Amino acid sequence: MKITGVDDLKRVLKNMSDIDDDVNLIMTETCKEAPGIAVENARAVMVKGYWTGNLAREIESDMLDSLSFMLISNAAYSGFVEYGTRYMEAEPFMRPTSKQMGEQLRDDFMRLLKG
Repeated sequence: MKITGVDDLKRVLKNMSDIDDDVNLIMTETCKEAPGIAVENARAVMVKGYWTGNLAREIESDMLDSLSFMLISNAAYSGFVEYGTRYMEAEPFMRPTSKQMGEQLRDDFMRLLKG
């Protein structure tokens, strides 16, 4: 029996052993970028009324563990903006941000795994 590709396997395993720091860096950077993107999205959808900046000041993100972070808006009215009310159309800004960050993470992880 002949086994081929052992050198390639060793190279891949070596790269995988160093992946922890890279994953942590990707997650940390994405966590830092997320509030800014959420603010941009909120600014883009809030066309009614006027922009005071309170919503922007209340958006923050926190790392929960090495593979997850939380993006939240502490503004009391952010749910009304995101989901709408009986008299006001929804102007989602967090859901598009979440989708955008998920796509960015997927692309970054795929790039990392391909080496």
